[in-house]
Amino acid sequence: MEEKEIAQANVSSDISLKNDFFLSRIDRSVADNLHDIRKSFGEDAGIVKDFIVFISKNLKKDLFGYTKFTLKDFCKESGRNRQDLARKHPYFIANPKAVVPEYFGHEFVSVFDYALFNMLQKNIIFAKSYAVNTKNEVIQLKNFPILKDIKLNLNRQSNTIKIYEIRISDEWLDGFISRYYTIETNGYPKIGKGRGGDGRKSLYLILQRTRHQLLSQKETTARFSVDYLADLAELEVEQNRFRKKSLKRILDFFQEKGDFPFSYRFVKGDPSKPYQEEYWVELDFSSSVNIPSLTERRGDHLFFNSLIIELRSIFNSKHSKVAIKDETDVFQRWLTNADADTDIKIDILVSAYYKAYNQQLTKIQAKQYIRDGFFSR
Repeated sequence: MEEKEIAQANVSSDISLKNDFFLSRIDRSVADNLHDIRKSFGEDAGIVKDFIVFISKNLKKDLFGYTKFTLKDFCKESGRNRQDLARKHPYFIANPKAVVPEYFGHEFVSVFDYALFNMLQKNIIFAKSYAVNTKNEVIQLKNFPILKDIKLNLNRQSNTIKIYEIRISDEWLDGFISRYYTIETNGYPKIGKGRGGDGRKSLYLILQRTRHQLLSQKETTARFSVDYLADLAELEVEQNRFRKKSLKRILDFFQEKGDFPFSYRFVKGDPSKPYQEEYWVELDFSSSVNIPSLTERRGDHLFFNSLIIELRSIFNSKHSKVAIKDETDVFQRWLTNADADTDIKIDILVSAYYKAYNQQLTKIQAKQYIRDGFFSR
């Protein structure tokens, strides 16, 4: 009987835990402050932004634990060239006497590795406090930490990294659970290829954010000034009159390669307001309204929220005083240990799933998720 249940669990393929993983979430505080990534990370800002989008997409599969990935995985989702990321970082070329940081015996000297190390050391500093409304209070965020820990699976012969394992910050995890925009990122690597890709990606994220905001409010259109969108896209033009033409070229490219439907038109500003920009862009997302794949399933928010609350509660009641040497977060260590309190985790998962989707997940299925990829990968 048990073998039959296991077989059924495999065939039922994720009654729905994994059927919408191409839909991603991005922390609102990050999406609303893309300029601050530029200011905080300089020439590495594009990689930092790509990394946030990449890991955010993986969070539904690697919830609570280390996310494991290779450089090839990152390049596939970001559209970047592996050889470019493996080169020595420009900082060390310009400063040959600079001390190369080491972590776990590995030198973080390549373009990608040094950017990753900086994400462990630095936060995104917001130019102004970002207000977050919770059920009980308004929280003012002044910065956004990205990583809590990095582990490396090295090839001992060549000292090259085979697999990166990272643990995200508590703030990032909280944002995934309760403070997010839903975005679709299939088109992200396509629109980022070539010169000016970092700017196009920023504009793409803002359009995705706008779509989420509008559809959440049951609206479909929004207006932005040409100057605002051009600045997001980091457009450099010799004369202002070429800005509209360059922006149009990007928006047309998004419609062709971006993998999410929208339309747009240029409209004149209000002549009664002399300081208003001459041209605005009206974005229309009405063609997205009836596409189920562009909306998270009803119950997803409740599912993830219930899961983390119940897991934290049981951990605090059983293990809050436990300390592990060199472990930065005992709670996450407990979560990613498939052999620790497995039966309790199964019961919590089954309960949260039923509460969110009104469907019964068997204990065999729940155990499979915990061991094969839901809590670790």
